[in-house]
Amino acid sequence: MGFASKDAGPHDRLRGMSGEPLLLEIAAIAVVIAGFTAVTAALVPPGGSWQPAMRIRQRAVVSTSFNVMFESLAPSIAFAWLGDERTALAVASAGVAIYATGIVTWRGRQFLRAGGNRNRTAVVLFTLGPTATLLFWANALVFASVAVYALALCIQLSVAVVSFYSLVSAAES
Repeated sequence: MGFASKDAGPHDRLRGMSGEPLLLEIAAIAVVIAGFTAVTAALVPPGGSWQPAMRIRQRAVVSTSFNVMFESLAPSIAFAWLGDERTALAVASAGVAIYATGIVTWRGRQFLRAGGNRNRTAVVLFTLGPTATLLFWANALVFASVAVYALALCIQLSVAVVSFYSLVSAAES
């Protein structure tokens, strides 16, 4: 790992990463999407209550959004600590990859137990989470790229968007 040099001045450590504005915009979008959870709370499906699989999707809107928000900040924090952009991206990607692997496994098991794997939306959700996780792993081990990291965040955030729209769709039918 490359730590910042001893003779780096305090202002050298405060300079931003080249992709930091992009990551901050993704964090802001994630916060907005998390706010849509309030909309889903007001929705009432036919029959009056959500099935267990749909309650998991409702939680996925907020939890995935907040995960993306914090994960968007991780490379900048690592950069402030390490002083090297590629190393910071690799470290942040590895941390997110480990966390996302656990979450995708845990949520997948919850979803299967709740019987939520029986439609096209579930297939999309089962594809998006692992795809984002694989991108984080690839970024940690090979690329160390802001673009790959941002793409993985956007794919991960699409889990919240798909979950939100599936709830809206279910409430309308």
